[in-house]
Amino acid sequence: MTEDLIYYNSRKRHALLTVGALAFVAMGVFMIVSKGYWGQGLVTILFFGTGAAVGSWQFFDTRPRLQITDEGILDRTLGVGLIPWTDITDAYVRSINHEYFICLQVRDEQAYLNRLPPLKRKLAGANEALGFTPLSINLSGVDLNPEQLLEYILKQSAAAQLQS
Repeated sequence: MTEDLIYYNSRKRHALLTVGALAFVAMGVFMIVSKGYWGQGLVTILFFGTGAAVGSWQFFDTRPRLQITDEGILDRTLGVGLIPWTDITDAYVRSINHEYFICLQVRDEQAYLNRLPPLKRKLAGANEALGFTPLSINLSGVDLNPEQLLEYILKQSAAAQLQS
């Protein structure tokens, strides 16, 4: 038995995103107060205010984001529960704008997708149009080397295939 690897959201990243969003909220207030641009100001406040709220939520969220155990991978943001090593048949790294993802290929993909609510299922399907798999682990905001994680996943998956 090895030690579980547990990763959390990057508090620094979410603090910076929240502060940045609040700066734009202040700009929206400025547009309304000094220039009288109500439409642009309200849109700016609503959009970036939502970003600030999400950033704050992520900053204070202390739950593990990603857990890698002897049994498999549990990515809380993915929402499908534990993916056992024996179910992972392959994986690869994909990135967009320097945000990295581990794309998992699993045995019974549909069984995992059926665990998702309808909206998340549609978003998982949209992943395929971008060259991802429906079950892709988003590494943005987690301090992990994607290539090292990929190597570990492939090694654990291969070892589990040999044992079963």
